[in-house]
Amino acid sequence: MSSSVIDESATLTELGPDQLRVLNTLIIVDNLPMFQIFRGVLEELGIHNVTHGRSAQIAIQSLMTEPIDLVIIDDYAPLDGVKFLNLLRKGSNKLPHAVPVMFVTARAERERIVAARDAGASEIMLKPFTAAQLLARLTTTVKKPRPFVESNVYVGPDRRRHAADCNSVERRNNDQGNDRRQMINPAVLD
Repeated sequence: MSSSVIDESATLTELGPDQLRVLNTLIIVDNLPMFQIFRGVLEELGIHNVTHGRSAQIAIQSLMTEPIDLVIIDDYAPLDGVKFLNLLRKGSNKLPHAVPVMFVTARAERERIVAARDAGASEIMLKPFTAAQLLARLTTTVKKPRPFVESNVYVGPDRRRHAADCNSVERRNNDQGNDRRQMINPAVLD
């Protein structure tokens, strides 16, 4: 299986600050107070189209039936955020597997952060967080997305963060036809 990257004409990076209001955001969290915190901060930032995914089943239904541009997942029991990310990135072809995902967790262990990264998180943010931190991660996720990679071993945003990383020696098998294209979410712009 060769690797590929999502390629479309319009990207989320074309959205200006005033256009954040059209960003359809799914917040996957099982408790209402945490959802209200996320929604309140997002509304202050100008994002008003917010859907609450109270469970994995509701979140999957929303992803399959609504145009979702951004997912924020709270890695909190009983929902395992890493398992959900794996399902989203590698699961049913009916799911929009290239949608940007901000992974929020209170578990700061290195193993958990690496697991979220390897499962395809676009950004990772630790709790507790401030509105400024959420805005910074949102800006990075939406305005400066990394290329989206699909291969037989990884599906998600390119894990390399710095341009210098791209100048290093290619360690992947060139027979797999690794090419890079810009990630987009077609649900935002028609």
